Amino acid sequence: MKKVSIIGSGNVGANSAFFIAENRSASVILVDVREGLPEGKALDLSEAGPIRRYDTAVRGAGSIEDIRNSEIVVIAAGRVRNPNETRDDLYRDNAALMEKICQDIQRLTPGAVVINIVEPVDRITLLIQNLLGFDRRRVLGVGGLLSSTRLRFLVSTALGVSSREVTGMVVGPHRPCMVILRNTVRVSGIPVDQLLPKEEFDAIIDEVRRAGDTILHLAEKSTAFYAPSAAVAALVEAVARDTKTILPVSFRLQGEYGLDDIAVSVPVCIGAGGVDHVVSIEMNASEKEEFEKAAAELRASIVGAAEASDRKGEEPHA
Repeated sequence: MKKVSIIGSGNVGANSAFFIAENRSASVILVDVREGLPEGKALDLSEAGPIRRYDTAVRGAGSIEDIRNSEIVVIAAGRVRNPNETRDDLYRDNAALMEKICQDIQRLTPGAVVINIVEPVDRITLLIQNLLGFDRRRVLGVGGLLSSTRLRFLVSTALGVSSREVTGMVVGPHRPCMVILRNTVRVSGIPVDQLLPKEEFDAIIDEVRRAGDTILHLAEKSTAFYAPSAAVAALVEAVARDTKTILPVSFRLQGEYGLDDIAVSVPVCIGAGGVDHVVSIEMNASEKEEFEKAAAELRASIVGAAEASDRKGEEPHA
């Protein structure tokens, strides 16, 4: 069985471990700097196994050395958003954590596929790839996959059908300017446009774009973690089992979809080495315009932050 190490044992890290244990795709090591936390979470998860019918090995570790020779590393260590705070506001604090984490990954498990869930996902994923120097196909961010599962749920709720019958794909940056590919949203193969009035579907799209903010404000100081953790587990399973599943994930583009040196979500085939290949899809004129505009907005935020950091003599840059 493959070995996945999760750096960070907070809500996202612990729930990712739980979902991975349930899908039995890999043994899990939880790592955290907080003494006793990963061991306690791992014990709790293991004791749930007899009821939940899994016997996946889950272990907690207080030392980063325990990630050695992991096939997959999930980075879930970072500050969460506060109400009325943007994802970009998080960048400075969370970016500061990545340099040491990436040094440890380079040293201990240089062949791993690295999955990032730390916000802002696209910018931090790009930073991690820069710091690690790994093949870009081995550094993935959970962005479009999370938004896609939210889209599927909202459509299924509106129609009163099982979410397992709904497909749909979200691409672009993991921010309100994300792009919903309407033609991919189907219920048992039926285009959703034939099942929902345009106004209702447009309202669902708006909710997908602000879903993270909705949860943050409803739960006050708690950001979403069940859905992000489920997305992490799905991506871990695709890598661990070499499933060649097509999923929208954030990774560094080098010419694909007309973009260079920026990380955004696009549909890719996931296998044992991370991104097996990028899936090229035709967007209609409106979607293509949205996608290009969203990517330009993300790039502008990266450039603006870098210039501000230069003025203050601070690092790191994405």
